[in-house]
Amino acid sequence: MRAGRTPSDWPAPPPQGAIQSSPPLTNQQPPSYMQDGIRLCSTMGWPNWRNLGNREWITAGQYLDPSTHRRINEIVFTGGRYEDRDGRLHAMLSQGGHTYTGTFQEYNTTVWQTRQNVAVPRRDANRIVRAITTGDVFWTNDHYSTFHYMGRH
Repeated sequence: MRAGRTPSDWPAPPPQGAIQSSPPLTNQQPPSYMQDGIRLCSTMGWPNWRNLGNREWITAGQYLDPSTHRRINEIVFTGGRYEDRDGRLHAMLSQGGHTYTGTFQEYNTTVWQTRQNVAVPRRDANRIVRAITTGDVFWTNDHYSTFHYMGRH
């Protein structure tokens, strides 16, 4: 140990599973058509993240339509664990020295007003992927071909 430095002066190691980066990831906000689904998942505390692997319909909220005076449901579908089978998210993270060893949860950004009569709905290409350990959120609007970092939520 060098003189003048104590273990309390040393930088703390990053938490296990943390995204370690140099330089920091640049935040990119998703397109406006994805915002409602992201807002609902974030407001609900990112549902289903403790129950990874299950796909699930979740009633995220309700509101009163002022024109019809009807209660409108806001329902989202969580896609379960995101496996990154083709390695594209990890490849994006590894650019510039980023690493992550934890688990990811997938969310759809489509907001439905009624549950679909199927276990897994027909979905579009818009997804959110959240790093469970750190809360780092990535979005894709081309079904995982490219990823964009949205920030920590």
